[in-house]
Amino acid sequence: MPSPPRFHRTCALVLCLLSGGALAQAHEDEPVLDAASFAPPALLSGPGFQVDPHVEIRGYMARFTLDTPVGTLHADSVEILADRVAELPALEALDEVTRSQAFTQAAVDTASTTAKGIGQVLRHPIDTLAGIPAGVARYFGRRLAKLGDQAQRLSDRAAVRLGTDGAKYPRDDGPMTDADAIARAQADADDSERGKRWVDRAGAELERELKRQADYGQVRRRLAEQLGIDPYTTNPPVRERLDRLAWVGSGGRFAANAAIGAIGGSGALVITHGRRLNEIVWKLDPESLRERNHERLRAYCRDELLMRQFLRRGTFSPTLQTALADALDALRPRAGGDALLELGMTANSELEARFVVNALQMVAHALGERAHGGRLVPVGAGLAYDSVDGERVLPLPVDYLAWTGEVERFLDRDEFRSPSKRVLVRGDATLRSQRELTRRGWSIAVRADDPGSVRIAAN
Repeated sequence: MPSPPRFHRTCALVLCLLSGGALAQAHEDEPVLDAASFAPPALLSGPGFQVDPHVEIRGYMARFTLDTPVGTLHADSVEILADRVAELPALEALDEVTRSQAFTQAAVDTASTTAKGIGQVLRHPIDTLAGIPAGVARYFGRRLAKLGDQAQRLSDRAAVRLGTDGAKYPRDDGPMTDADAIARAQADADDSERGKRWVDRAGAELERELKRQADYGQVRRRLAEQLGIDPYTTNPPVRERLDRLAWVGSGGRFAANAAIGAIGGSGALVITHGRRLNEIVWKLDPESLRERNHERLRAYCRDELLMRQFLRRGTFSPTLQTALADALDALRPRAGGDALLELGMTANSELEARFVVNALQMVAHALGERAHGGRLVPVGAGLAYDSVDGERVLPLPVDYLAWTGEVERFLDRDEFRSPSKRVLVRGDATLRSQRELTRRGWSIAVRADDPGSVRIAAN
């Protein structure tokens, strides 16, 4: 007996609803995974440290928690985890020196002398994280307001107030407050008869302290080199101890280098996720390093004010600025340098700044000499690269790519309708992400920084 038409209509409706439900589940949530699926065993446990085996994915980056002798530390990516683990021997060496009786006495003497001269000397506060980092999800978002025009207007206004050099980089070497502000305050006092005698007495001491400020930076970089660590590290316990040791050592009452050498240093040469630091960051003071990087950027960028803003007001440390210039030298793009700096100026954290640098490094590694003469292309809030032979390359230096709604919207943009396109994923990608990418015509390289990276060709 044939089924009534109403029954058929009901079945069709049920099937339609079921298929619609399946489509509604197309997007993935970012999971909690095992740390061992991201990092090698040497980064997960060792003498004096243990990494929590559970890792939460936030904004496509893995957030690790380390239990160390100085307390809990967080690392917001595999790359930063490698840095934190490599810094532990240096932290142990710094801790041993700064707890010694000789250091304690020298610190008391230094503080007493400084107080007699110009009052309390302030260290730069250690950066703290406000809330929980959101990873690098912002780079998959829509394009922000055109930064070039906005930055130009800000530059014009700032130039009137601050001169063409702009504001000082907020993390220059030295524990004192802005030396320029101190100098201006002294000049103002010199113009006033009232208090002139005090200024005369303090002037000589101030000059000595400002000179010591420069000595401090030199000692700090020398210590960092001896320990094999980034002198501009954002690791709070390392920065605090390095600051204290360099400040006391610059006073001439404590041989900081000799003290580190006496215990053998850390023996660590920090390798940032397989890359060594450019040793120039140990040799040059921040101002000289900025000037050097400025000259290098001129080969790829045209906007002088934007370059100065990037080098002085952005989130990029001198180390990351140098790494970005190194990556540009490897790429040698013919266009897009200003767009790159505009993107860099929007970075809100070290993690986001590293994303930009790592993206350039991935393209240079993947294309080799084929990268020379290509073009950096802004796409949404991110950046792609067009090679000279017409391939559009999208670097995604993420730890874990899930197929979220924002990833789908980003990859469905008109800019990615090129017939020849490749995506480079630094970490891992879900099977769903890989299927969706190949369906859209992408060739995929997963774990693209690894010489044994997995390559998936488009259908």
